[in-house]
Amino acid sequence: MNLKNSKFYKRIQELRHFSKEKIRKSREQRTRVSVSRALDMALSEQVCSDREWFSSEQSPTAEPASPRRRVKKFRCPKKKASVGQQMDDPYYHLAGGQSSGGNSPMQAEAKLQGLIQLNNTTYRVDCPTRVLNPLKINDGGPEDRSGSDSKSTICVTNSRYAMIGKISKTLGYRLVKESKLWNILWSDSFPGVELFKNMKRFQQINHFPGMIEICRKDLLSRNLNRMQKQFPQDYKIFPKTWMLPADYGDAMNYALNHKRTFILKPDSGAQGRGIWLTNDLKTIGAHERLICQTYIHRPLLIDGYKFDLRVYTLITSVDPLRIFVYNEGLARFATNKYVEPTPGNSNDLYMHLTNYSVNKRNSHYELCDNDDCGSKRKLSAINNWMRRHNYDVDEFWSNVDDVIIKTVLSAWPVLKHNYHACFPGHDKIQACFEILGFDILVDWKLKPYILEVNHSPSFHTNEQVDREVKRPLIRDTLNLVSTSLADKRLILKEDRKRVKQRLLKIRGEPPAQRHRLNGGISKAKIDVKTSNPEAKASGNPVQIEAEPGDQGPLAQQIAWEDGHLGNFRKIMPPPDLAKLAYYSRFYAQSNQVSIFAETAASKKREDLARKMRIQIEEKKAKQQQMLNGKSKRESRKRLAVMLPRAVREKNRMSLFRMRENWSPGFISDAEERLRHTWLHMRSEAIRTLKITENIYSTLYESGHLTNTDMVVYPHLYHNLQHGFDIRQNP
Repeated sequence: MNLKNSKFYKRIQELRHFSKEKIRKSREQRTRVSVSRALDMALSEQVCSDREWFSSEQSPTAEPASPRRRVKKFRCPKKKASVGQQMDDPYYHLAGGQSSGGNSPMQAEAKLQGLIQLNNTTYRVDCPTRVLNPLKINDGGPEDRSGSDSKSTICVTNSRYAMIGKISKTLGYRLVKESKLWNILWSDSFPGVELFKNMKRFQQINHFPGMIEICRKDLLSRNLNRMQKQFPQDYKIFPKTWMLPADYGDAMNYALNHKRTFILKPDSGAQGRGIWLTNDLKTIGAHERLICQTYIHRPLLIDGYKFDLRVYTLITSVDPLRIFVYNEGLARFATNKYVEPTPGNSNDLYMHLTNYSVNKRNSHYELCDNDDCGSKRKLSAINNWMRRHNYDVDEFWSNVDDVIIKTVLSAWPVLKHNYHACFPGHDKIQACFEILGFDILVDWKLKPYILEVNHSPSFHTNEQVDREVKRPLIRDTLNLVSTSLADKRLILKEDRKRVKQRLLKIRGEPPAQRHRLNGGISKAKIDVKTSNPEAKASGNPVQIEAEPGDQGPLAQQIAWEDGHLGNFRKIMPPPDLAKLAYYSRFYAQSNQVSIFAETAASKKREDLARKMRIQIEEKKAKQQQMLNGKSKRESRKRLAVMLPRAVREKNRMSLFRMRENWSPGFISDAEERLRHTWLHMRSEAIRTLKITENIYSTLYESGHLTNTDMVVYPHLYHNLQHGFDIRQNP
């Protein structure tokens, strides 16, 4: 057999050709980009002494060029070029009139001036940089890095929305895995404490620790009820709410004195699951965990349909508190025309609930590309409708902003404490930002009520209106966060130096003192100092040039956010000093009464938890008694105290082996047939004596039937509702 004609030999030759071709291509790639890497390293790794940013429309270039063309210049062309050819490009030049030709000698230190575009933002640099020797560029030293490392990176592996990654790419972000040194981590769920602890000073995440305080229905109700007790006139921003079973007695007393319809929700549910209406709270079990709210009978209707508003809110800082509201959002409509709740229509969820997850299953759900129709519309369409009906739109949105601010302030002490506990060393930028979805219901007097807060609102784009709202929202959010203010390489270098000094106990110069990014209420005054109305009126770019003692990370972040608002509007701190003084009263809530103070509701919760714990312990004790016997267990305890440790360990191991090898006893066929006979006799007796019907009728007459009884025995409940006597024989 000829070896060269075998399949094995041919496969080996193919693999050899493939490896040689791969090595050749990699060598060509390294040769092609070696010069561009050196130049990009010189531009990106140096710390600039003078930097200012402005939009691409205000770039002071001689000839207008598109952002795409500038990015290509910054990344360097793919064709091979010498250092002299690249430095002769008019886009870069050396300060001081130094020649950049290929034959002129390169200085060791020079000033490089030019324009650099990073994340669709143009930077002008004028800083000392080291010009590399073109003869040593191809050495492949450790400092010869790619210019792509200077790009901001984002990790979206923990998000199920592909739109976020696509928009990030268009903004210049580079998608990386969670194991890499990302700048932004976008996650759909709350991260763990371990992730917060391991975050670097240049990293940001899209969730605040402790935001669950307003994103769970039960915790939101607890915080708003606590604030209403302290400020009864200011916190009438939500329907009257009780947390069952702790507030079961208060809810029953209110129901006896007021004939109202109540809406019941699970304490931690979502997407409209488990919500129902009732007029009689006696049908609720005394130990069911629910959120009970008074139902708003007269909501604002458009074309006869009930609706609520999804208002997107961005929080970039909790200390100081900075809140931004997006000017565009969604109005979600019910799919059946609204009628006030009655016992006949209280089960019609398509009429009383406005959740998209519920109404999309209805055949009456309307898809429409026009702004004035459809079961989901934009907030701009709602504003146009209110203007046509002579409503004051500005006053309405001022009230909505007031509801949002007060809701966040109800959990502000916990948010502030958790943030400083998780991020004590973040001194460059804020470690967190978060987009919240506020669900707000409007009554017929145009008064907004907060229903719930979503910590991870849906970013699905199933309809055209979703794409028109959510895509600009994500883009403006990524532009607003101050990721570009943190120099990743400089921070990593400082951290490595600090760790080295601590491990080796080097007594050198003390490290620069960090300025924490906090400041409470007083930091809100920085907005007035940094905002320059003359610069805004003249259209000049915003420049951060403060006094030496005033310029810091917080001032830079405020200036960045004010210059990159997009379609956001800032509501906290408010521009009006009177409103700022008004909201300052709510910051002092922790001084008046502790949020952990013992209340009547907390005592009831403790009593209920204690009873449940006692029941569980008693059940375990009975099981243990049935297994070993009470007398044997007590005598074993007395002997265990007297016996030495070696004997006790031997007895424990023998008991363990005995339990491990235990097998159940034999059950004969006769015993099994006898057991089935007794069970049949029992079922026959229950059926003939109508024990179930008698008990069910007694519970119905006394008003102690639960929802479970109605679901398990629907035919008995139906007969009793129509006046039949189920205890009589047929």
